[in-house]
Amino acid sequence: MSLVNLLQKQVESRARALCHSRNRSLPVELGKSDYEPLNNGVQFIKQHYLLDSSHCDYSSNVARIMWNTEAEHWELTIPSEEGEEWVPYPFLSKSMDLTALTREVEKDPKSYIWE
Repeated sequence: MSLVNLLQKQVESRARALCHSRNRSLPVELGKSDYEPLNNGVQFIKQHYLLDSSHCDYSSNVARIMWNTEAEHWELTIPSEEGEEWVPYPFLSKSMDLTALTREVEKDPKSYIWE
């Protein structure tokens, strides 16, 4: 298994745990966390529900964690204001430590991600 495959498994495992942890402690009305695997990373999604529904009404992309092969570090990006492109997360946009970035996404201390 190549290094990139190992990193992909690692980021997917952490994304799964992050979403499970967030979903356990939040009511459905505030939205549920999910992720989808990407090439060299994951994309986090917030699923929005109507108050009287148990089915997702719509979803929105909220963050990405991607491995930058050339620079050999993880990068955290969020959608731009217009939502058409991805921009660096303003407080911790890159790190060698995947745990630091996943913790930032999970806790969202500045309310930039899951708002």
